[in-house]
Amino acid sequence: IGDFDELFAVNVRAPFFLVQQLLPILKEGSSVIFTSSLAAHAAVGELAAYAATKGAIDTLVKHFALVLGAKGVRVNAVAPGVVETDMSSFARTEAGRDFTLSLQALKRVAQPDDIAGAIAFLASDAARWVSG
Repeated sequence: IGDFDELFAVNVRAPFFLVQQLLPILKEGSSVIFTSSLAAHAAVGELAAYAATKGAIDTLVKHFALVLGAKGVRVNAVAPGVVETDMSSFARTEAGRDFTLSLQALKRVAQPDDIAGAIAFLASDAARWVSG
């Protein structure tokens, strides 16, 4: 139960309440970007609790996009899949890497810079018509 509660505290409660605290300073043209996951859309391994938190993030994005859109604030999420970080240590074994690559369209594990570009785009004026 503790791990489940911690996952929801970090992945759902914290972003939700952070946006609540930012409401007074979010102005027209602002952009809020959440981190979701492909796990929210596919049953993979034993990630049910993690996937549920990311499904909750996807729902929050839709809600905040609708509510904050009236103020000219865009809200989006990126769902990067497996990224080469400490969280993806499972992909460092041969079996884990083979499984991971079988799920990836580009047949490689993403690097943090790959995701940073998508986030930078969503934060930029070039994405001024992208929300939700």
